[in-house]
Amino acid sequence: MTRGMNTMPTHRRGRTHYTPGAADNRGVSGFCSVLFLLILLLVPPILLMGTETARHGRYIALSHAMDSDIIELGRDAHRNNLEGQLAHGISSEIDTIASDGQVGVSIPGALALRRNTQYCQWSEHQSKQCQKCTRQVTANDGSSKTETYDCNCITQYYYIKTWRDHRINSLMFDQPGAHHNPQRDPMPSATFLGDAVVTVPNHHHGHRTGETRVHLHPDMLSGIRNQPFRSVDFVPNGRAPEPSFFGRFFSRFFGPSNTRYEPMRMLRDTVDAPAHTNHNFVYVGQGGYFFSPYENPSTTQRLFNYFVQYMEGSLFDWQLGDLMPSCTAGDVRFSYRVQDPATVSFLGEVADARSSTLEMTPRSLIVNGSRENIGFVHAGHHSAENMIIAEDNASRNTALIFRALLLLWSIPAARLVGVGLGREIGESSMSTQISATVGMFATLLSGTWLVTWGNDGVGSRDTLILFAMGGYFTVMALRSSVRRGRGRWWNGVWCRIALWANLSPEWRVEDSYIPAPADEPSSKRFELGAVPLNKNICNTTSVLEAVPIKLH
Repeated sequence: MTRGMNTMPTHRRGRTHYTPGAADNRGVSGFCSVLFLLILLLVPPILLMGTETARHGRYIALSHAMDSDIIELGRDAHRNNLEGQLAHGISSEIDTIASDGQVGVSIPGALALRRNTQYCQWSEHQSKQCQKCTRQVTANDGSSKTETYDCNCITQYYYIKTWRDHRINSLMFDQPGAHHNPQRDPMPSATFLGDAVVTVPNHHHGHRTGETRVHLHPDMLSGIRNQPFRSVDFVPNGRAPEPSFFGRFFSRFFGPSNTRYEPMRMLRDTVDAPAHTNHNFVYVGQGGYFFSPYENPSTTQRLFNYFVQYMEGSLFDWQLGDLMPSCTAGDVRFSYRVQDPATVSFLGEVADARSSTLEMTPRSLIVNGSRENIGFVHAGHHSAENMIIAEDNASRNTALIFRALLLLWSIPAARLVGVGLGREIGESSMSTQISATVGMFATLLSGTWLVTWGNDGVGSRDTLILFAMGGYFTVMALRSSVRRGRGRWWNGVWCRIALWANLSPEWRVEDSYIPAPADEPSSKRFELGAVPLNKNICNTTSVLEAVPIKLH
């Protein structure tokens, strides 16, 4: 008999660790912290270039479609000159079915069928409480300053087991033996596109004179707009169950449920499908879920796990949460969601008009060395022009999201560049910090626009304005910011990254903490010979004994 699917989460308390002294990152943790920071600093500009290039390519392709002669199916289409032309149509007669062959499930009327897989997994959480201590750090030239750091930390670990949309590697947990996550993934999430044929009625002077059948290529169904996915539940006779008291109560505020209910007889093929025969998936309901329990591991695996629990001290650590009914780590379940609009508007290229059914595919254009497709389906009644405008708005909104992320990235990036230029942006006034951030953002974004858009003329004025604004704010920030110590610029940048990565002072020795005079030329202030070159940036500093500060 198959074990039932439980949905209640499990909470467990892990070990408590006390770490005396400084909470500096050393060894592998320090290396990983620096690597993580470098990735955060380098990846956003690369992503920006990619998204702006994609935005440019999408704009060019949509502009090409807007300027094309688009044939309106059902009104002015002529079968002898359709091939290779962009065509638009609207239909409420949709013949389609989307299937998941691994499970044996087919949903009629669905343009897209999505399998959403969830995994029962442990997740580790921690809370850390530290005191604040002060210490003196010394530079290469003997100057010093006082810095505050975390010390005498108490770390408490917690574990929660519940259903998640992704697998979690438990190897790096503090107690991996007691909270082991099997990494089985027999039925990963996937999307299945339907085989759709739509019928467009032909009209002449307001009268229906025939119809045009169109077969939509599956590539056109991969991103249907204006139609959110809705859940699928299989119930007897396909009738929606009576809503509960809470269901009726919440429906007054959030509207009725949009779940699609299908009869149980549609699951008759699942018993012979690979999902059941190979992985023991069965339909359990509870919101439309198929469930596969985690099978007991072999004796060798169990003995090894007991040994790991013994070594970590959790073998006899029984807690109240262990008595609560919940899923077993390694259990897998999935449900379905569909896109099944009643009316669709479509725009694409007619590939074949010789048969009784038109073959419509996306039109492919090569822009900036990448392929752009003009072929999409929107739910509802939309003209070809409105569909192109909607696609352009979606492309612009995606670019705006990455631009907003770039603005956040500009805050630490401006401070790091300021260090390289002999300025302490973080210690300057708030107006100076804002100017430096805006200057970094505007300069990088305008430079990206200049590279991606080039001499196309589209938005060239905006590029020039943004570039001038970036230069103005950058100069204002440099003039009003606090000057930092003398020394090599690359050593200052490294020390700032190491400080953010919480490395120990021995790995981030500054050249000097004495500010450079305001009238000293920048070439002299940042020359390599400003400090003795035989000094290693990893030299040990003289660090005074840490002085705890009591927390209030």
